[in-house]
Amino acid sequence: MSISSVLQWCFGTQRHHMGLDHGNGESGDERRSPERQEEQRVLLDELRRQAYLRDLLRLTCADVMRKPPVTVSVSETIGGALATLDAHHIKLLPVVDAEGRLKGVVTHVDLQPLDEVLPFLKLATDTVAPESERREWPVTTVMASHAQYVDAAAPLTEVIPLFTKNGHHHLPVADEDGRVVGMLTQADIMKIMYGHPGGL
Repeated sequence: MSISSVLQWCFGTQRHHMGLDHGNGESGDERRSPERQEEQRVLLDELRRQAYLRDLLRLTCADVMRKPPVTVSVSETIGGALATLDAHHIKLLPVVDAEGRLKGVVTHVDLQPLDEVLPFLKLATDTVAPESERREWPVTTVMASHAQYVDAAAPLTEVIPLFTKNGHHHLPVADEDGRVVGMLTQADIMKIMYGHPGGL
């Protein structure tokens, strides 16, 4: 059934749609039975859902990503990167070069002292650098250098599997030159997927 035929069924002819008097003092809207009104509501809801899904198919990562991205330079220290994470209440931090190109990522766990992540190391304190010293190390010493990212122009439908199947929660978004231009999160994806159609 086409959209036009559904609308015609819902609202009838122009005379009926306008609610003109039918000779007994009742408009067309007032004469509708509750059952017909419910059927019309269900059909209109379905039309809105289909329109929302069509809009969803047209979205790209650039449409949904959070911007501007919070990043740190490859010259930043572990302590500086940890302070940035805490200040922005985020869980993954892209590490970029002077041109803004992605070189790696770090998480809160990466930046924590090893004896905090692995408590048994406290029994071998000679193998762990003092925290004050460790926080001055370059962030590149603890970052994951083979970080996955998505293209800003990629359709959102193509990257959803990265979140639903691969377990990613945060992914940097890069432009065609490899510069980080945003961040895509699992929460953003879920909000779009289960959001109200009027949210687009």
